[in-house]
Amino acid sequence: MRILDRYILAEWAKVFALSMLSFMGLLLLSEGYNWIPEFLSWGASFATILGYLLLSVVKNLSMLIPISLLISVIFVLATMNRNQEISAARAAGIGMWRLTAPLWAIGLFMAGLLALLNAVLVPDALEAQNSLVESAQFAALKAKGGANIPKGQASSVSFENSKARRLWLISSLGLSTGQAFEVIVHSFDEQNREVRCVTARFAEFRKTALGWRWTFREGRDLRFDPATGSLMAQPRFKELMLPDYDDDPEVMFYSTKEPDTLSLREVSRFVEQAGSNPGGQNAAYAMRYHAIMSAPAICLVVVAVAIPFSVRPGRISPMVGVAKTFGLFLAFYFLSSFCSAFGESGALPPLIAAWIPAAVAAAWVIPKLRAVN
Repeated sequence: MRILDRYILAEWAKVFALSMLSFMGLLLLSEGYNWIPEFLSWGASFATILGYLLLSVVKNLSMLIPISLLISVIFVLATMNRNQEISAARAAGIGMWRLTAPLWAIGLFMAGLLALLNAVLVPDALEAQNSLVESAQFAALKAKGGANIPKGQASSVSFENSKARRLWLISSLGLSTGQAFEVIVHSFDEQNREVRCVTARFAEFRKTALGWRWTFREGRDLRFDPATGSLMAQPRFKELMLPDYDDDPEVMFYSTKEPDTLSLREVSRFVEQAGSNPGGQNAAYAMRYHAIMSAPAICLVVVAVAIPFSVRPGRISPMVGVAKTFGLFLAFYFLSSFCSAFGESGALPPLIAAWIPAAVAAAWVIPKLRAVN
């Protein structure tokens, strides 16, 4: 590593650390303002509140890292440009690609780090944070003499398994009890025509070595002619076991939550079980999954956008470059939100919607990088 590379990395590290600390402080203030009154109303302890705030910082690392990387890269390059250091380096025969190689290495490292965080640390933090909120709510309800609702209890569950072509409608689902009440399961053929409908007063589920097993009790097994839709049979049953019905009740429970509150582990289980149905309710969960998977590419987009707008002729203040590039970064996030809305509605396949912003940014910035070089 050359002295120039070490100098660039040292200057970048200073600004990056200051940016991260500043945004973490703002995040803690925002989270504290929104959640501390809630926790105090639930009678939560100081340790619970502090744990929630620290988990908020970890959970939002995927947002804090790209923004801090953006500001630090712009500021370092703009400062070097203003001090004529870039001109001196280029006069010595160092091209822009070689000059900015340390920053590209940082962008690549941050992309890998972000992928690792999204896969391991951030899911743990998000799940632990949700658990703290649920525990505080349940403790407050119990202290007031209310009914102690067990964890993993959900009502009005609607779950579409597009892979197996089944639609589950459940009045009440309890993961801790292993029971579901007022269960209706619609089954469809490859042409989306209903062929079977199992209705039961309640059902029991348990996990075995071969997967989940459902036992339906006290209901009817309706069979339909897919061509005409007419009812062919509706025998009653006291107990019915269907080995092919291996849907995961934990994934059904995830369908009662907002996609943004699910971690990568949870949403990947949802997509693996239910599939991605662009025209159905699963599209929002698939969009969440692909958005997390494409997030590390933002780090490379940040470096690519920062270089051409930081290296300008003349002694321009570094803050001018920061302001311009930050505006472009906001435009990138606007495009991401726009594509995300299309992906969640099913107008675009979630996989394509998640990667369109990175592809558009690359197509726009590559010619500018060539021109700078």
